[in-house]
Amino acid sequence: MTKHYLGIDIGGTKIKTVIINEEGQILERNEVLTEDESGKNELWKQKISAQIDLKTKQYGNGLHRLLQCGISAPGLVDKKNRKILHMPERLKGIENFDWTTELGRDIKVLNDGHSACLAEYESFHKANGIRHMLMLTLGTGVGGGIIIDKKLHQGNLQRAGHVGHMAIDINGTPTMTKIPGSLEHAMGNYSVLERTQGRFKSVRELVQAYETGEDNAGFWWLESVKKLSVALASLNNILAPELMVLGGGITAGAKDSLMKPLKDYMDRYEWRPGEHKVEIITAKHGEYAGAIGAAYFAKYNN
Repeated sequence: MTKHYLGIDIGGTKIKTVIINEEGQILERNEVLTEDESGKNELWKQKISAQIDLKTKQYGNGLHRLLQCGISAPGLVDKKNRKILHMPERLKGIENFDWTTELGRDIKVLNDGHSACLAEYESFHKANGIRHMLMLTLGTGVGGGIIIDKKLHQGNLQRAGHVGHMAIDINGTPTMTKIPGSLEHAMGNYSVLERTQGRFKSVRELVQAYETGEDNAGFWWLESVKKLSVALASLNNILAPELMVLGGGITAGAKDSLMKPLKDYMDRYEWRPGEHKVEIITAKHGEYAGAIGAAYFAKYNN
């Protein structure tokens, strides 16, 4: 019988689900509220379990082997890809919760940045012969994923791809990882109020002000883009990908206000031996990337 793959992306606000078939076609996508503040009941766990049971009946005739499942979530994952080991401050109860043991079936767990990267690669770039790819997700913070030789590179302790925690200012504000002046602080939505001296509450507000020419908005926004370009140029020297993909809410919202100045800064900072430059594009999947990547991960790792 035909196999299908369920991908679940656990976010702070919403739980997104997709079903894909063997060819990678998306057959269904849905979302429900996470209700992270539901207290001891941990309703979000109950919702996920209910979705897995329902979709197993619909797509697998009740047989686990016909509907394989992957879960995408923020945080560091254990080496067997069965649970989140470290997820501070959010999703109480997710740390060390072994989905395979608790639900009595094989469930693969993947970091959300890794999952988004895998979704983009499998859906759009693998068939075009790309072997090495880097993805950054620009949103509340900055995450990412790395493809090496056509495979997702999770690295030691599954922590590869946490590009948001690379330092670009030795004298900058430290992150929770102790890194000073991180890319995440320079670009992420969580720090924009601090970066703009209390003037803007979100990157969206800052970009809109930049587009209308408000005082100082251009300086603050372009300073963030400049730091992003330095980070990308540095990562290019280290990883040498054929392709860099930018995703996340900031990328989707800023569009040309991000990509045009980024191109100019890359012209300044990127090392281009033989006139070769890395291609930088925007992601295509949008907000369901985590769920799609989780489904692909379940497909290839069960």
